[in-house]
Amino acid sequence: MAAFELKNRAFYVKSVRLMLPVVLQQMITIGINFLDNIMVGSFGEIQISAVAFGNQFCSFFQFVCMGLGSGAIVMSSQYWGRKEMGSMRVIAAIALRLTVALCALFTLVTALWPHLVLNFFTGDESVILAGTTYMRMLSATFLPIGLVSTATYLMRSTGNVRIPLIGSSIAFFLNLFFNWVFIFGKLGAPRLELVGAAVGTLIARGFEFCFVFGYFILRDKGFAFRLKHFLLPGQSLHRQYLKFSIPVLVSDTILGLSLMLTTVIMGHLGKEISSANAIVNSAVQVLTVLNTGIAGASSVVVGNTIGEGDIPRAKREGNTYVLLAFLIGLAAIPVLLALERPYLGLYNIAPETWQMAHSMVLCTAFMMPMQTIAYVTSKGILRGGGDTRFLLAADSSLVWLVSLPLGAMAGFWWHLTPVWIYFFLRVEYPLKGLVCLARFCTGKWIQEIKGPGQR
Repeated sequence: MAAFELKNRAFYVKSVRLMLPVVLQQMITIGINFLDNIMVGSFGEIQISAVAFGNQFCSFFQFVCMGLGSGAIVMSSQYWGRKEMGSMRVIAAIALRLTVALCALFTLVTALWPHLVLNFFTGDESVILAGTTYMRMLSATFLPIGLVSTATYLMRSTGNVRIPLIGSSIAFFLNLFFNWVFIFGKLGAPRLELVGAAVGTLIARGFEFCFVFGYFILRDKGFAFRLKHFLLPGQSLHRQYLKFSIPVLVSDTILGLSLMLTTVIMGHLGKEISSANAIVNSAVQVLTVLNTGIAGASSVVVGNTIGEGDIPRAKREGNTYVLLAFLIGLAAIPVLLALERPYLGLYNIAPETWQMAHSMVLCTAFMMPMQTIAYVTSKGILRGGGDTRFLLAADSSLVWLVSLPLGAMAGFWWHLTPVWIYFFLRVEYPLKGLVCLARFCTGKWIQEIKGPGQR
């Protein structure tokens, strides 16, 4: 029996149909924050750091939302494979109720105490002062971002990726236009600089919410979820949701928290290293967007196959995705190195900051293949197989016992150079790639999820 799905045309068609819209949508989602960084980059390192810290907190929120949505996908993709529509709507109701509660918490904290949030990232008063109003404006985006994110993940489990892509595409261009208008004071608008970036983001996210979430609750035929279903009782599935979805939520929250704490560590080492880290991370997020696409596709495809009961085919699909991940990681290295110099030239930074960013780019290139394998196995194949508790243990141990302690010690105790600090803060990625690859090879990652009427 073949170990790969190399000649299965239907597998590739389904994968590409799922992957490309996810890649484009993720690129657009990242691009909205990326635009803020680029367009305020001409104002100097204080503004770059202020926007980066605000966007990092927003990214942490998005990671938590990703956990909610991905956790729902673990169950809904297998239910979709068996056409258990009632169970799918209950899972959607549980996920959306949790999303609203999460959005309320983040909105309250950011609106009332933006200076405390920024003080968590840095002790530089000039950066905190510059970013406070920007953060307060961003607080209004959490509810639309959260509900759009969860609805998007739910629709992905049924193969509906077109509507979220269209909504994000239009939002991206709206953000670009209104950033230009309000950051630089064009077409008679006031020159708001950092605050203008927040205004552009708020307008774009508001449209995206109306378009994507509005479609989900009014027109979507996969879930056929309507507002009346929001309060569906979920007692029959609460235990399964806690078993399979909550570990995903916690795992993605840990990942988002680790990225935020990485920024915190860099922020307390000086605005130069903080700016270099923000610049490189923005580029890496865009360049590794294929990771998100192939991970999202593998989670849905493998989950659907397991739901259909074809375990041997699910294993072959997993093997193929691992191979694709490795090849994509290798291909990303020359692209990153080729684009480095023109990209860094977009920023008004000191030579010392430029050199820090250059060394971080080289470090990222070295890690790229294993980082891609880590993302596709942990956020895709193993998650689609329902192996969420193992992933939670792996994420927790590698972040809290290895990556963050080593990075903090490298910066505050050993006083190593910026590139070594950066390396230790990101060493969890190659390690996670090895750990998850070993788990995948055992075959123990396949966990069939039964509906309330099954045994």
